[in-house]
Amino acid sequence: MLRVYPVYLHFFLFLFNALCAFGQVQLSAKNQMYPENQLKTDLQFLRGKLEKIHPGLYRYTPKPAFDIFFDSLYNSITRPMDEQEFLSLITLLHAKIGDGHTMFLPSQATTDYNNSKGRFLPLSLSYIGGKLYILENCSPDSSIKKGEEIVSINGEGIDVVMSQLMARQIRDGYNQTYPVWILNHYFTAYYSFVYGQPLQFWLELRNNNGELHKKQIAALTKDSIRLFRQIRYPAIEDHGIALEKRDSTTSILTIKSFDPDLLRSLYKQDYKYVIDSAFAALKRNRTANLILDLRDNQGGDFEPGRYLLSYLLINPTRYLQFGKEARLIQPRINHFTGKLFVLINGGSFSNTAIVSACLEKDQRAVFVGEETGGNKYIISGDATEISLPQTQIRGFVSTTTFRIMPGAGNGHGVWPAFPAVPDITAVLMGRDVAKVRALKLISEH
Repeated sequence: MLRVYPVYLHFFLFLFNALCAFGQVQLSAKNQMYPENQLKTDLQFLRGKLEKIHPGLYRYTPKPAFDIFFDSLYNSITRPMDEQEFLSLITLLHAKIGDGHTMFLPSQATTDYNNSKGRFLPLSLSYIGGKLYILENCSPDSSIKKGEEIVSINGEGIDVVMSQLMARQIRDGYNQTYPVWILNHYFTAYYSFVYGQPLQFWLELRNNNGELHKKQIAALTKDSIRLFRQIRYPAIEDHGIALEKRDSTTSILTIKSFDPDLLRSLYKQDYKYVIDSAFAALKRNRTANLILDLRDNQGGDFEPGRYLLSYLLINPTRYLQFGKEARLIQPRINHFTGKLFVLINGGSFSNTAIVSACLEKDQRAVFVGEETGGNKYIISGDATEISLPQTQIRGFVSTTTFRIMPGAGNGHGVWPAFPAVPDITAVLMGRDVAKVRALKLISEH
C-alpha cells in the first residue's frame, strides 16, 4: 500500500529570541528543554536511520552535499532547545530528501496536548500569487473580513514567514505545488511547528480597498476554532466520489481519494461499486466528454488507481516499472472511449500522480490545472515509523522505491497542458477556473 501520511540556519537561531517578545504557551505535555548532547544524540540517531532505511536518500541531494548539510545541522546545536525548536531544525531535511512520504512530526505526547490544549492562529488562509489571504475568520473579532491580505504576523513579513515554512515542507523532488497546498490546508499547525504558539497574534492587514490596518487576536484551541467555524461557515455537503451530468454530452467524475477504507468510513461508499456504477452511467448516457477531477486527492492504495485506469486507458499501459505492485493494465471491454479531461493540482499526490502519469503516457487525457504534487517518474513509500530516543519526535521514513516511468526524471510531477490557477477574486467568488477552462475546451472542440 502507498498511504499518505534555500535554507536559513542563521535565522533559526534568531527566531528563538524574536518569539520571546510575544509570550509562549506550553508546547507539549513535557514542556522540557533538552541539553545539547541529547539533541545531538537524536540527530545522529535520525541520520543513522535515514541512511539505513531510506532507499533514495541521495536522489536529489548528492551524498557529499547531504553530509555537509547534516554536519551544519549538528554544528548549529549550541544550546538547549525544546521539542518545537528542534523539530524546526530537523524539518529542514525535508527539502533535501525530496520525498513527500518521509516526514518528521511532533511527538505523540505533544500532538495529543496540541489537539486538546494547544493554541493556534484562528484563521484559514490561502497563499495565492505570493500573498497570504484570509478565507475564514474563526476568531471572536468578526471585523476581520474574508479576502483581507495578511502583510505580517507578529512583526514578521509574510515573505519571510512563507520562506521559513516552505523551506521545511515535504515535497517530491523539486515540486513547489504540494508544499503550498499543504500550507493552504494546514497553515496554523505548520506555523506553530516553526514559530511556536504565541498567546496573541499581532496582524498587519490590507483590506479590499488597499488600506493597511492592524489587529490583535488571541490564539485559540482547536475546539474553539471548530466552534467558530461551525457558527460562521455552514458545512458544505461533500462526497468522496461523485458523478455529475452537465449536459447530454458531458459529465464530471470527482474522486477525492484512492483509499477505500477512508471512502467507506467517511462517505459510506464502496469504491469499486461506485466506480462501476459511474462508468455504467457514462455508457448508458453515451457520454462523449468526461472531466475527471483528481484535485486534492492525496492518493491511497495502488489497486483503486489501477481499477480506475482499466476504465480509462485506450492501450495496455504499464503501472509501475517493477516490483510486486507493477502491472500491465489492460483496458476493459466496456472502457470509456470518449474525450477525457483531467483536473489536477498540488494536492494530486502519491497514487493520484501515478494515475495521472499513466494517462499521460497513454496520451489519453488533456490535463488542466496545476502541476501534480506527486512525482511522475519515481517516488518512495511504505514508510516505517521511528521515534527519536530523547525528544520522542516522530519520523516516517520510506522503505521502498516505486519507479513510475523510465528515465532519470526532472524532479517534477505531471504538468497541465492548460494551466488554470485561481486568483483571490476567483476564490472569493467561488469560481472554479480549472473546471471552467475544461468546459471551454470541450465547447471549442
